[in-house]
Amino acid sequence: MASLPLVWLSLGVILILLELVVPGAVLGFVGGAAILTSGLIYFGHIEGPVNILLTFFIASITFVVVLRTGLLRLFPSESRVENTDELVDAIGQIVMVLDAITPHRRGRIKYSETSWPAQADVELDAGQSAVITGRDGNCFLVKPLEGH
Repeated sequence: MASLPLVWLSLGVILILLELVVPGAVLGFVGGAAILTSGLIYFGHIEGPVNILLTFFIASITFVVVLRTGLLRLFPSESRVENTDELVDAIGQIVMVLDAITPHRRGRIKYSETSWPAQADVELDAGQSAVITGRDGNCFLVKPLEGH
């Protein structure tokens, strides 16, 4: 049993080093919980497999939820993704209906050289032109092109 703290310490160090290879994961926090568990075993505060594993799991969850959240708030990410607002660009675009669209069944349209799911309040046949009026998730809302 004298080697048990060393096993937990080794596990913690390995997990922290893995965090350097796989950034953004929570392995470093779980590794910190393993090191904490190692220290508690070494100083005789916990013993027995159930108590050791319970301590490790509670510490892991606490480190991930509390410590990680706190650090993310303290050091916010510097990377920002600008909103290109593709919906604004898509509204009003004339598209070709690839698969028939009915009020009760989604079809497909060709927009930006790609096939997209689409829905409409009226029936649109394949080959018909339509206009994008909005978006619901990844599904475009379309209406028939006036005059067609």
